[in-house]
Amino acid sequence: MRQIDTHFESWQLELDRLELDVMRAERAFATDGLLRTDGWEVPSLAGPVPEDLRGRATELLTRQQELLVSLTERLGATGRQQALAENVGRVSTRDRSRPVYFDISA
Repeated sequence: MRQIDTHFESWQLELDRLELDVMRAERAFATDGLLRTDGWEVPSLAGPVPEDLRGRATELLTRQQELLVSLTERLGATGRQQALAENVGRVSTRDRSRPVYFDISA
């Protein structure tokens, strides 16, 4: 009869949940889709990540960090585009009741 290591299985389950969220975020980022994730709460796991799962945990952390960098870059680009659109909107909606003349002889 196999002895169940609940500590190992609990960590494995939490890593499964994290990996699913990372996969969803990567897919949403790649397709410009909507990101949907399950609710997440800090797990109440006692003790460190088991040695056999540390490689997987490290890989997930790396993927999360890479995604965070990509999302931050895209958010910055989106903010710049939004600012430009707002500036164009302000220019195009100015009071046009007064004529504007350009001195082309200067």
